[in-house]
Amino acid sequence: MEAAKIMSDSASEPSNSAAYVSSANGETLAPAGGTTASNGLAPPANTHENASLSVRSRIERLSICEGEATKSEIISNLRRPSLLGSRDINDDDAVSDVSHSESGSKRRRRRSSAVQNSSLDSLKHDNTSTSSIAVPKKKKKSTKAVNVSVENVSKPLSIKDLRDLVLFSFRDTNNSPSWLQIDNRAALQKVVVLFAPGLLPSDFSTTMDPESKITSFAENLEKLSSTHTLPPVLFSGQPSYWYILPLCAPGSKNSLYSAYNSFVNVGLNKKEKEKKKQQLARKKVVMTDLLMNIDDLIENDYPIHLESPGLIEEFKKKLTNLYSSPDYANWVDTKLIDRDGPRTFSIDCEMCMSDNGHVLTRCSVVNFEEELIYDKLVKPDVPIIDYLTKYSGITEEKLQDVSTTLKDVQNDLLNIISSKDVLIGHSLQSDLNVLKLRHPNIVDTAVIYEHKAGPPFRPALRYLASEYLGIDIQKDTGLGHDSFEDAKTCMELTKLKIVNGLTFGIGFNTENLFHRLARNGISSMILNDSASKQSSVLKIENHEVHVRCKDDQMVTDEICEHVDQHNLFVGRFRELEYARKFATCNNPDTKILSEDQALENLGKRITQIYESLPSSAMLLVCSGTGDTREWIEIMSDLNKLDKEERPAEKSNRETEIQASIKTARDAVSFMSIKTNAVTNNDGQ
Repeated sequence: MEAAKIMSDSASEPSNSAAYVSSANGETLAPAGGTTASNGLAPPANTHENASLSVRSRIERLSICEGEATKSEIISNLRRPSLLGSRDINDDDAVSDVSHSESGSKRRRRRSSAVQNSSLDSLKHDNTSTSSIAVPKKKKKSTKAVNVSVENVSKPLSIKDLRDLVLFSFRDTNNSPSWLQIDNRAALQKVVVLFAPGLLPSDFSTTMDPESKITSFAENLEKLSSTHTLPPVLFSGQPSYWYILPLCAPGSKNSLYSAYNSFVNVGLNKKEKEKKKQQLARKKVVMTDLLMNIDDLIENDYPIHLESPGLIEEFKKKLTNLYSSPDYANWVDTKLIDRDGPRTFSIDCEMCMSDNGHVLTRCSVVNFEEELIYDKLVKPDVPIIDYLTKYSGITEEKLQDVSTTLKDVQNDLLNIISSKDVLIGHSLQSDLNVLKLRHPNIVDTAVIYEHKAGPPFRPALRYLASEYLGIDIQKDTGLGHDSFEDAKTCMELTKLKIVNGLTFGIGFNTENLFHRLARNGISSMILNDSASKQSSVLKIENHEVHVRCKDDQMVTDEICEHVDQHNLFVGRFRELEYARKFATCNNPDTKILSEDQALENLGKRITQIYESLPSSAMLLVCSGTGDTREWIEIMSDLNKLDKEERPAEKSNRETEIQASIKTARDAVSFMSIKTNAVTNNDGQ
């Protein structure tokens, strides 16, 4: 709100000429050519009006005066009780008392806009501009509901379009989507995005064209975009206005990319890339700068040591209770070793497969000088069903005379590694989990270096060795990996990172969506079956909460339960995807439903989430991909071939591959704004 202004030739001296005097709400108090008093203000019509305007005139003079003497005189006059007695000073026209005398009604006080004596006291000691003392009229908070209208949709949307909509909704950008108009964006405080792969064009036939079975979303863009009701199987809640729009999954004519990864990675412009690079380049790197923080450890499914930096007391108690269960009876924690300063080690393990999962069969440790200080083969206490020799290098013959057990290795490592030491490895959580060992200070070369495609992809150690060290490791000789060679490579890569700085080995093309929104105070909850196993135990209440969900109903329940606690929810449903074999479920405990039952369950969950939302919240559902079954079958055939045979076979099946990808990229999205009443597409 602007301060009151006097339009005169001099800001420091009162004018004797006629002047316009405007109140904070823009009303003219003294018109040009009118009679003015010595201070340049028009005389009031009556006593009360005179008093009210006198206060205003002094405030207006106070806002532009420069001399301390003048300021003190004005403040002194303003504090005189004879001016208006004990009345509140109203920023409405001075006719409030006139209307009181004429109508006999009780005068209403506007305390929110009153000038208090205490605030005037502070002005005596303030040498800065006092223009803000002008009496403003407090604006009423807008109660208008958010309104969305879709327009100019001539082709299927992209995942980027949906992500940009989320960024625009939370005011991260002012670039409005070209295909959509949002009115009163400030009222939109909550967005729920659901990935529901498995949806087919035929699922929408009953709404669009009951007489024919549609086979493509993209080819029915006009029908879809003009249909504003979901099929009953997908939504059974209160009458709502939906926008149904075809979606093109990310990829090219010869490839298909992850829709979810494309959604959560925001492309950076040139200015943002340079800023990110400069921020990282300023700092000289030491080993501790590369350590994973507690959020990184949890997100990457590391076993959490109770002395991990940043672990708060509440979570320590939860973990202490968890670790006392029988499931953790064979686990150990590194202890403090009394010696001079922390040391740095790199570790790598080889594993074979048992009925209980991976088991330890070799462990190698190198010191900071890259010297091998520990290397032992290990005999598991359970039968091995697959030696994985191609990767582990372990054979039945190598373990025939081995007597070293997991417990022996644990005891050896506890005598080598102190809890204050730094432990380096590549995706080290796998090694620590098979060792059943917890350690607090971790450097992961799969984290400090990035995949060339950007997060959340992780670079292979073989690629990093070739790209940055110029060496070939893990050669396809059939003899498997060498844990000593891998541990040594991790140590070399870490040293190289320290020498070259934080910008070395990482890209600047993308930024995580949730990290970006968190900078603006937007809180996100991410729900899927791939979050850290410990995320459900340690729900860190910050701006980015990941929850590992065992099934679609848990995704739904978590959103409904925490709907008031976060701004953005991003969940992934899998039930329909598995039922229609758009993906293979690797969890033997997951029950695969019939297509009809899975589709019905999806509709119930969409309805449940929608009805839990407050008014003016947005619900956005997208399939992410189309029908991927044919493409998956072709890729499976190609992967069975030797690496040398694949290019020729891929070329022979190019037309078939491109047709399958076109079908796999034919996806759909639909969205609605939760309102108290159904509106049409113009918001009426």
